[in-house]
Amino acid sequence: GACLYWRDCIVNFKCYYFNSFWSGLVPLLLFEGIFLNKENIEKVTSFIKSICLNSKYELIDVEHLGGSNKSNIVIFIDKEDGVTLDDCVDFNQLINESGGLDDYIDSSYTLEVSSPGPKRPLKNLSDYIRFEGKKARIKLSAPYEDSSKKVFVGTIEGVMGSKISINDSGKIFDICFDDI
Repeated sequence: GACLYWRDCIVNFKCYYFNSFWSGLVPLLLFEGIFLNKENIEKVTSFIKSICLNSKYELIDVEHLGGSNKSNIVIFIDKEDGVTLDDCVDFNQLINESGGLDDYIDSSYTLEVSSPGPKRPLKNLSDYIRFEGKKARIKLSAPYEDSSKKVFVGTIEGVMGSKISINDSGKIFDICFDDI
């Protein structure tokens, strides 16, 4: 599958190739649906963040999966001691009680609330502090110092200022958060 921008929306399509007798391989694009436009995704995210501010939950991510008939909005939340199924139900109820989500989504949709699971993305320095001593995968935007290494997998040893120390294969690397 692939996406392209069209009229401030993201259009999702799949490209298949078929062998034509006359012209060889010919691409065939099958339309799968229109995703929410970027502005509405930002509004949905802002709406969900406002709910989190007044609750014990932290917004990790909002995913939008569009189809031709229906959208699927997936909200990933977390809290200090982890998320249970009851937490997901409670947060879904908070969204319903707040109202207003329908203002940003023009089509019918399914709302899912989920824990980020064990592969939770670490997006802020506070996340690295919280998960100190845990295994993590860090991907840099450019190679580390004078090497070609861009991906580190190991234990988060600590955070000092904006530097994250990670033990990758027995060697400690100090990575600047801005390079992630």
